[in-house]
Amino acid sequence: MYTNMHQQNNCQSLTNRSYGFKELAVLYFPNIAPASASIRLKQWIKDDTELLEALQETNYQLSNRILTPKQKELITISFGSPF
Repeated sequence: MYTNMHQQNNCQSLTNRSYGFKELAVLYFPNIAPASASIRLKQWIKDDTELLEALQETNYQLSNRILTPKQKELITISFGSPF
């Protein structure tokens, strides 16, 4: 059974707004440098071909710095909430 390590932070949630790519990456990888977090999240996305295809349907490119609410939603559905 999968359990999210961050379930203790139930009071925090992602709001429905645009996120900077680095901003979202830091939420997933809070214990590493922001640039490294971005690289790691980008690699996760590249490794998940189904997610990458879904993101590309929303005009996502790997060089995007801003994620639309829909793109953020696709990422959090695929990887789970960072909280």
